[in-house]
Amino acid sequence: MSNDQAGESASTKVRIVHLADHTGKLQVIFPYDSMLDMAALSRLTKRRFDPVANYNIDGDPLVKPSTCPTLIDSELLNSEFIELRSHSQQNYKTIPLEEFKARFQGPLARYESLAIPVKSIPKAAESIDGDVDQLFQALGKFQAVRLKQRIEETLEIPPLPASSHRIIQLCGNDHAGTDDLCDVINLDPSLSAQVISWASSPYYGVKGEIESVEDAIIRVLGFDMVMNLALGLSMGNAFQLPQDGPRHYEDFWYSAVSHAVLMEALVRKMPSGQRPRLGHAYLAGLLHNFGYLTISVVLPPHFAILSRYIEANAHLPADVIEMQTLRFTKEQLGAWLLKHWGLPESIYTGIRYSRTADYRGAHDGIANLLYLAHQLFNGDDLNATLLEKVNIAHDDALACYKKVMSSSKELMTMVDLISGQK
Repeated sequence: MSNDQAGESASTKVRIVHLADHTGKLQVIFPYDSMLDMAALSRLTKRRFDPVANYNIDGDPLVKPSTCPTLIDSELLNSEFIELRSHSQQNYKTIPLEEFKARFQGPLARYESLAIPVKSIPKAAESIDGDVDQLFQALGKFQAVRLKQRIEETLEIPPLPASSHRIIQLCGNDHAGTDDLCDVINLDPSLSAQVISWASSPYYGVKGEIESVEDAIIRVLGFDMVMNLALGLSMGNAFQLPQDGPRHYEDFWYSAVSHAVLMEALVRKMPSGQRPRLGHAYLAGLLHNFGYLTISVVLPPHFAILSRYIEANAHLPADVIEMQTLRFTKEQLGAWLLKHWGLPESIYTGIRYSRTADYRGAHDGIANLLYLAHQLFNGDDLNATLLEKVNIAHDDALACYKKVMSSSKELMTMVDLISGQK
């Protein structure tokens, strides 16, 4: 039977993942539109597996079940046809279920319930107003009280640096000027040095030395940008990268910096009357994944579990995996923390809705640009409706992304400033 004929009937595309523990390897086959349930695997095997690959969107090569133990999700038995490929470089081939079963028989292969259909995974609250209730319900009454204490009383989260508090107060002062901002930043010599070094980065290509924060404001970055950059830098200094995260997240701060400079470039491509505040957009890019760090600090056991699920299910969006394992997303938790810390509403709202393509509401400019930035970094087809809404041409958006990617060496210098390597 041809692939076209099979497509008219019920067929299921499958994903192949290799896992291992100290005693050996396991091959798992499950529907592509499902999430591999690591907890179910542990119950079924009485073993604790980790994915072999750090991050594999395409899936692992098919290994003959006669040479490797293979678990197959029993949901596949309800399909008439299976879409299968032996390697990520090959095209999927559609075969009848009976042929699939004939290939995967023998003592090392068995069928079990080990995957969760994405359509059955709960969704994040539609509105930011429902986030607190969803967070508390997700963790249970006792755990929620503990979470609230950890965030609101900063029992286990590093307190917001004093320089951040001062800058946030400055954000709300409509009469603040360059001298006020310089005074605040210069109270923290380390932060002052970071801002000057950032403005001196080859990425901005400024001729001559940047000798002061005032120089950085006037000659390079501008008041709004420096204020929000300084805030992001000081907040970044309050958190350490987790040790037990997904292994492909080692470039966390590079992602933060590259999102920030891409947001800056995208804002400049928008019509002047439609642009969100440049500094706010920049800071939203820098902090877009701050909820990830928050989860690692507030809920370390949950974070370790989430990390393994992300590695095993690299074909799925992170928010889908977060909703199944945590019942909330990092964007929800991150926005809640940033709101508690008193950041401008445009920043935490933009981050909260940064994964919502059709978001329309307060501060949707930053949210839409962040969504566009995510698409560019993921290599996805750009949302034409979103491009029209932010009034950026498709080619202009791609040009902004290419410029950022061509400046990776310069961006790494900025990353070193945050991570304390320079």
